[in-house]
Amino acid sequence: MHFSIEKDNKNVPRSPPTRQKTHSGLNSFVSTSSKSSYASSGSGYPNGINHITSFSSGSHDSSPYTSNIHDINNFQDDQFDIIDSLDYDDVDDGLIDHELVHQKREAIIQQLFFSEQAYLESLNLIKRVFLDPLRKDSKNSSFSFLGMKKMVCTERETRWLFGNFDTIYDTHQKIHTILQQRMEIWGPTQIFSDVFKSWLPSLVNYHAYLDNYDIAVTTYERLMRYQPFKKFVETAHKDPSLKGATLLSLLQIPAGCISRYALLMTRLADMTSPMHPDYAGLLSCKRQIIGLAEEIKVKVQDADNVDQVLMIHQALVGAPFGVKAQRRLVLQGQLSRVTMNSKMAEERTYLLFSDLLAIVRPKQETKRTVLQYKNHIVLEHAQVRILLPEEAGGREHCIEIISSFQGIDTLNTTYMGSPTVYVLQTNGPIEQQEWFTKIQMIINRLDEETKAKNLAASKRLAQSRSPPHSVRRLGTTSSDGSSRASKGSGESTNSGGERSSQRR
Repeated sequence: MHFSIEKDNKNVPRSPPTRQKTHSGLNSFVSTSSKSSYASSGSGYPNGINHITSFSSGSHDSSPYTSNIHDINNFQDDQFDIIDSLDYDDVDDGLIDHELVHQKREAIIQQLFFSEQAYLESLNLIKRVFLDPLRKDSKNSSFSFLGMKKMVCTERETRWLFGNFDTIYDTHQKIHTILQQRMEIWGPTQIFSDVFKSWLPSLVNYHAYLDNYDIAVTTYERLMRYQPFKKFVETAHKDPSLKGATLLSLLQIPAGCISRYALLMTRLADMTSPMHPDYAGLLSCKRQIIGLAEEIKVKVQDADNVDQVLMIHQALVGAPFGVKAQRRLVLQGQLSRVTMNSKMAEERTYLLFSDLLAIVRPKQETKRTVLQYKNHIVLEHAQVRILLPEEAGGREHCIEIISSFQGIDTLNTTYMGSPTVYVLQTNGPIEQQEWFTKIQMIINRLDEETKAKNLAASKRLAQSRSPPHSVRRLGTTSSDGSSRASKGSGESTNSGGERSSQRR
């Protein structure tokens, strides 16, 4: 979201009457003092110069000072001699440079405040329009198959969808309050680093928000296929305060918060003079927020990838698979499938995900472009290799993928089918190597994950079959019906019902 700051053009001092200098980029010329002193600041030039024009007003013939015109003209000439003796280039350049730096610094502070205000408003929309009504509904509704109202989503699904949103919301309410209090007493020498450092530790909560982001997006996609939730969201989207925003677009906004802080704090530190009392503090803030931004950079990029995957799935038509939280987009491009005994090659769009290779054909509909599903290749247990031209019917830059078909039959059991061979032609040697490397990397990772899952399952099975070591007999019943406790500390009951002490 872009925020623009309007410049204050009030109380602009006049230029000297005799010499004018044009400075590019200068829209306003204000004093370095606070806004409250703008009106009384006066001109930035020597005393008396800004009053010279008062002597030239009115008619000389009707003035009572006609006899003294010569003296006045001599006075004016003396004043202009003083003006001409000044080096305005030096005065203007130094003062204007200082003013420009000051104005840019003030603009950054204003942008930080107003961007935080707008961000808090977006968080408030999530809470007021979506989160609070969903929580209220989950407490008041119940499932029923007899026509009664169904719950829009469960409390657990609400947690999946919003993650630690409450913590994020509370954090930025406090940040906005602190900023507002500091802006009320703001001045040219006011420091800012202390308030920024006060809320900097709370920004680590974005780690948890981004860690949950893929779960939030996939939960949203799944719930949108559930009619009560879909109806709730469509109704909520009609709220005029959203101004076209959607639940998904609002949930995406927090992913860019740390980057916004890093950008603005870097600009503010760079625009602050080393002589300013807050210079050292702002440099420290800059280093800390850049460090945090680097920490979560990978997670922000991963969130962007999750958004791309969701957009692709929303455009897919006829695909037999849905969104998975672990699925990521790795590579996409135009490839041609080669049929060995045919001169024709079928060009399609190939989307390489982290678990499969989807084959689609873009198709233009009335208002949008959809991706018509054609086929997909499961990469688990697959094989890939680079083909020589003689192995691909004379075609260059080809790769071969052998996929072991795996699926679920009507009895809900996993079965393996005959392998399917795909020969794909790329557009050059670099692209050929890239597709081969990425596909091989995915296959290796999937195989490692499968081995790890099988090993963990074997351990669980072995543990379930072995007798637990912590089980002790709680008591025995003798032939006469009396019950005696059997203690693990060393006492046992012999065949005659008598207790004997075990050796340790």
